[in-house]
Amino acid sequence: MKNLFMLSALTSALILAGCSSSETQSNNAQVAAQSQQALTEQVIKSPNDEREYRVVTLPNQLEVLLVSDPNTEKSAASLSVGVGLLKDPMTQQGMAHYLEHMLFLGTDKYPDTNGYSEFMSNNGGSQNAYTWLDITNYMFKVNNNAYDEALDRFSDFFKAPKLYAEYADKEKNAVNAEWSMRREMDFFGQFKLARQLLGEHPANRFLIGNNETLGDKEDSALHDELVKFYNQYYSANIMKVAMISNEPLDQMETLAKKHFASIENDNIEPPETTDKIDFAEAGKKRIHYVPNEDVKQLRLEFIINNNQDQFAAKPNRFVTYLLGSEMPGTPTERLKSMGLISSLNASASPTQYGNYGALTLDINLTDAGMQHREDITALIMQYINMIKEQGVDQKYFKEIQTSLANSFRFLEKGDEFSYVSSLAEAMQNYPAQYVISAPYEYKAFDAAAVNEVLDQLTPEHLRVWYISKDEPHDQALSFYDGKYKVAGITDAEVATWSNEPQVAINLPKVNTLLPENFDLKSNADFEQPKIVIEEPGIEVWQYPSQVFSDQPRGVLTTIINNPDPVTDIKKSVLLSLWQDLYNLRVSALSTEASIAGMNLSLNDSRGLTFNISGFTDKQPELMQRALNELTFDVEPQAFAQAVDRLVRGIKNKGQQFPLYQSFDAYGQIIREGQFADERLIETAQNVKPADLAGYMDELLASNSIKMFAFGNYDKADLQLAVNEIKGVLPANRNITEFRTARFWKPQANTSLVLRKDLSVADVGIVDAHINGTPSFATQAAATVLQGHFRTEAFDTLRTEEQLAYAVGTFAPQLDRYTGFGLYIQTPVKNVADMQARFESFKQEYWETLQNLEPATFEQLKASTLVTLNEPPKNLTEELQPVISDWYLDRYNFDTKQQLIDAVEQVTLDDAKQFYQDTMLNDNSARISVQLRGEKFQDADFADLPDQLVIDDLAKFHQEMPKQ
Repeated sequence: MKNLFMLSALTSALILAGCSSSETQSNNAQVAAQSQQALTEQVIKSPNDEREYRVVTLPNQLEVLLVSDPNTEKSAASLSVGVGLLKDPMTQQGMAHYLEHMLFLGTDKYPDTNGYSEFMSNNGGSQNAYTWLDITNYMFKVNNNAYDEALDRFSDFFKAPKLYAEYADKEKNAVNAEWSMRREMDFFGQFKLARQLLGEHPANRFLIGNNETLGDKEDSALHDELVKFYNQYYSANIMKVAMISNEPLDQMETLAKKHFASIENDNIEPPETTDKIDFAEAGKKRIHYVPNEDVKQLRLEFIINNNQDQFAAKPNRFVTYLLGSEMPGTPTERLKSMGLISSLNASASPTQYGNYGALTLDINLTDAGMQHREDITALIMQYINMIKEQGVDQKYFKEIQTSLANSFRFLEKGDEFSYVSSLAEAMQNYPAQYVISAPYEYKAFDAAAVNEVLDQLTPEHLRVWYISKDEPHDQALSFYDGKYKVAGITDAEVATWSNEPQVAINLPKVNTLLPENFDLKSNADFEQPKIVIEEPGIEVWQYPSQVFSDQPRGVLTTIINNPDPVTDIKKSVLLSLWQDLYNLRVSALSTEASIAGMNLSLNDSRGLTFNISGFTDKQPELMQRALNELTFDVEPQAFAQAVDRLVRGIKNKGQQFPLYQSFDAYGQIIREGQFADERLIETAQNVKPADLAGYMDELLASNSIKMFAFGNYDKADLQLAVNEIKGVLPANRNITEFRTARFWKPQANTSLVLRKDLSVADVGIVDAHINGTPSFATQAAATVLQGHFRTEAFDTLRTEEQLAYAVGTFAPQLDRYTGFGLYIQTPVKNVADMQARFESFKQEYWETLQNLEPATFEQLKASTLVTLNEPPKNLTEELQPVISDWYLDRYNFDTKQQLIDAVEQVTLDDAKQFYQDTMLNDNSARISVQLRGEKFQDADFADLPDQLVIDDLAKFHQEMPKQ
């Protein structure tokens, strides 16, 4: 039994043992074996998946999915509990989330509050958890050789957690800090309001919790309620476990029984929500919402019944497929062509509110669209009527089915950590047979299921959200920064939704890009990437996959480079506008390609970077159609809308987490080609359509081109791609130097400081020291120490001192130079005080490092090598180190191997010397980002030795020493 005011686990074991006989045990074993065999046969996996699976149900009714992968270097496990915020006590809202935090702080067997994170750090591990409406999910990943002990520590969370009373307030402060981070996020504010407007429905609870909701109240003490919640809901029969390891299934089953079979089973009824929503109160509403970010959005949210059990019929997928289509003549395509919207996304979440789901259309509007919101709403409602009358057609089922079948046939592996987490969640939602295949199951067309969803897309189930800075408002949200007003939708407006559309619309045509040929191209052996085509100003590199040569996929990257945007802010802005308008023009093509298993994008890094990836069969057709749109007439209204999006996007960065803004600012400092937000806005507001038209011609007439092809291509494919690229270039093209942004060259006795006041509450700091020796040896020392440094910082600054929810360390690379540093977002200290605490912590960590046992360092080193030597799990992981070297002109393609070699050689003395030379060296180069939140703008920034405060980013980049 649970150790909290319950019988001991030993007593329970004795009672259970007394109920058994050898004959009973034998019969049970036989039944279990038969059941296990049936489940083993039932688990549906991809033909591309060579792992072995088994589902077992332990005697305590805990269901466990075992995944044996002999090739994995890391083992992982996740345990989900079928309870979340829907069952929070009203007196202690946020309890499920708060309990999630508290479980990490020690158990009877492992009482040290830092013991679990320290163990994970020392063994190449990571850990996390999340809480949502109806689930709490815990997961970890660790080196294979530490799996048994990791499972022992992890499973003890659910047998004998300490739930220390003395940590109740400390961890409550951590939850409060997490809430403080998110209180200005529009997503959380809107989700809170969406649930609040459901009235008495259980979803109307505060998701995160804070010091107020989790404080002691009359007849409701926090710690007592914590223990009560744990004892009430943490029962084995509503838990699911997913495990992956290199061990064979029989050995994994032994581990599962050893560690999870003794979790108490209270045979509780699975928590269920049956409360009905009063649609007379909740539906047919217009919600005016004033966000913190400057956005112009229209959202149509239909509340539907939870139909997750119809996952194999996929009615939600069918309906959103039609609603979100950008094929010619569909509302999305028509509204874009009219300049009223920039994007429309249709999605569905069957468990959005527990026993109810939501089918939602999120629409980004232009200024013109803001004047026609009722018309846009009417058009979409009229399109829904058209779908009801004509759209429930098997041809769309066939298209979706083919897309899903192709994805499942060639399903790639992912990270073990994410995989077990998703499996443990899926086990709460689907029968064991379908935990892998559920998202791809689509065997038969079920028109009745589709019509059942369509029948709920009515005004009575609808909430229309108008989201912009200019909305009328008469109320303010509790716990989040947001203002709103709710009004009814009139019968007169609803009546217009049954009229004939004023804009000609039609159902989508059939997708033409679905792959038909999965043949694999033959290539000569490639020891490393090499140039296979070289023409004046065009250089094509090729590298077939060395690990996944059986995959008919590839990634083709094309960079049309001109050096000017690195130093010319006007050309940098024009490049951004070109990217925006192009991606808007090809959004229909991108959507069609995505359905067919391909991706298309254009970004403005390193010039115009054109990416096509996915199944290679129809990539030539996709590339041809995409390049045909590369240049276009710059229509003034569309240009003005692109400028508006760019300006608002820059301004909206100011509403992000201070932590995100800190790292964005750090990135602006370390590499040229970045410009201050204020100058970008000023420049954007002064460019004209003619400027962009001229720059298109200029860039295509003066450039240098590099291409990198990874995966299922042959030379003929690449020559065809080159010919397509040349087809958009003028005959008299000028070839320029291929030049990308260069990194700052760290200087001794120089502290670069960027300071900024924020429009959000908290303080954000990034504090990095840069080692003066560019070498793999220094990178190796930082790589080995980083996890240990992070664990110490988290335990001290977060767990013990409660200075923040988000605190950590990092070891950045500035090309060949290595840094070491700290970051934080804090709601409790000003910039100067927090920086002072960082300085003292650096000294404290030095004392810890001096006392580090050689055996512990060797363990850290071995764990680092396991991580570095992990084989890639998919094409993207295989490509990443190769393309990174290519981007940095490191054509030996051996950066990763050189780091591995250096880690093998690094010693504890080397690590200590690195820390001294970097973090404790008064002469070392430093980079400091200091963002002062609104709560602390009366307090000073922090001064650093030899500081150079950056006031003009462009001027700094012009003058800075470069690598």
